Amino acid sequence: MDPEADAARLRAAAAAGKPGAYRAYAELLTGRGRLDEALPWWARAADAGDAEASRTLAICHKDRGEFAEAERWYRTAADRDGGCAFGLARLLQEAGDTAGAERWYEHGAVLGSVECKTNGAVLLAARGEWDTALARLAEASAEGDDVAAHSRRAIQSMLRDLDGWRAALALAEAEGDPEEAYEALRELLDPERRAMFERYPRMVAEAEALYARAAAVGGAKALVDQALFIARDDSRWAEARALVERAHERGYDGAAYVLGVWAEENGELRTAEEWYRTADAADGGHMWACFNLGVLCVRQRRLGEAERWLRAAGGDGVEENSDEGFEERFDEGEERIAAALRDIAAIRADPERMPPAEWEERLPGLRARAEEGGPDAWFAYADALDRLYRLPEAAEWYRKAGTPRALLALGRMLYEGGGAKGLRMVPYYEPAAAEGDAGAAYDIGRIYDEARDRRTAQIWFRRAADLGHGRAAWWLGWTSEERGGDPQHAERWYVRAARRGLVPPAFLAGRSMVRRGACAEAEPLLRMACEGEHAEAPYWLAEALRGLGREEEAERWLRVAASAYPDLLHQYGDMARLALRDPS
Repeated sequence: MDPEADAARLRAAAAAGKPGAYRAYAELLTGRGRLDEALPWWARAADAGDAEASRTLAICHKDRGEFAEAERWYRTAADRDGGCAFGLARLLQEAGDTAGAERWYEHGAVLGSVECKTNGAVLLAARGEWDTALARLAEASAEGDDVAAHSRRAIQSMLRDLDGWRAALALAEAEGDPEEAYEALRELLDPERRAMFERYPRMVAEAEALYARAAAVGGAKALVDQALFIARDDSRWAEARALVERAHERGYDGAAYVLGVWAEENGELRTAEEWYRTADAADGGHMWACFNLGVLCVRQRRLGEAERWLRAAGGDGVEENSDEGFEERFDEGEERIAAALRDIAAIRADPERMPPAEWEERLPGLRARAEEGGPDAWFAYADALDRLYRLPEAAEWYRKAGTPRALLALGRMLYEGGGAKGLRMVPYYEPAAAEGDAGAAYDIGRIYDEARDRRTAQIWFRRAADLGHGRAAWWLGWTSEERGGDPQHAERWYVRAARRGLVPPAFLAGRSMVRRGACAEAEPLLRMACEGEHAEAPYWLAEALRGLGREEEAERWLRVAASAYPDLLHQYGDMARLALRDPS
């Protein structure tokens, strides 16, 4: 049958309200990538009581970052359909509503959803209700759910390990041996167990309790590891730091290094340097404290000091200008030291990466005005210090200014160039974002994206894009196309990104338009991409021109593509062969 005739027949049936036609036509449009046109028909099917249509609508809106609309559609059928109950529970769980997620997993399990039964059981295990969780996973496994079977085996293995750690620790406690107590728990720190702690937060509390017992035997090292588990909870940050400080007071040299790392990650640059120096001053020194000090000095353009610290870390004899044979000659630490030494050489060779002399000359005047002025003068002085890589001093003056602009500059200085990490940097960006700063909103999205919180990242990228940020719009388009399979939604975001002058999304939008036959719309975008020297743009511009009937012009662009990107062009079909043929 002719596909277009089939589509017309289905549309007519859907328009007439025939049973099943809403969904059939919606499926056809969705399969053709025409989701915008499909959504109203999915909605009609859902309104007619089709639970799978409700679920499809919810998934589409969720992929578009329209979470409230996704929740609304899930709720239209979640009380009677296990798939919608599962989707709603997942949505609530991702939003941090664990109690709501548990209720809907429970309801979905009653409706017969084995996925709900499995995920609900995993949530129970996450808070330590092991017996109930295992029983429900056994039921789900018996119903054929491989995920349930795997989760059940993993939990059983984890509980056996937990019993083993408890028993080994009890022996060390009985003997009063702090080293044995610490050794009994060493496997808890295996990097391969990281996923276990993320999936089952109750295990974090179990590990914390075990290390507290080990510390009570007298081991200062155990205090640090107890603190590492406590520090997973931001609300207990001060408690974690106090434990590591206590370990330092009790003579554990490694505690100073941990305090240095934490201070650096929090943007406390002076404090970080003090703790790294303390760690290195301990008997035998500390290689990684020296390395981190070296990197810290590089960031502040204290290059002579940086070299000394890096060589003290083990960089003596390392050739910073050559990377030949690293795999054979150095371990990972030596490779990182060598890379840092090469970076120092590159900085010295590039005036653009050194403190600008003109700002050094302006500094005394800016300092005088800062001492007499207010927030604007403080910001100006902080900005000059920032440009001169005097980061600790700049941080003090940015904080003193305290304006949204100053806090944003401080956040960027610390996060992008000062070694700070993680979600603790977000508050520096929020005041500027609240005032409508698109770049600040984008930066918050980037921080959440790097923290693997896609939902929150998507919310912030949407805010940034709505404020006119091109890269945020590009990210939303890519996410919609690559993760959600929604080319129409993606194309709209690519167009918005292209309007901000970005070449890659201009190409992506133009290519999408050519694929759906909108060649006139595609032409200016693809010309912009060609001017930006995008590798594939000439071919797709030729396709657009061919679609507009301008064959001679199309062939000229094909020859541009063949000349500039012959290897790339080989991946295309008949038009590529036309371009690659001998013109003689």
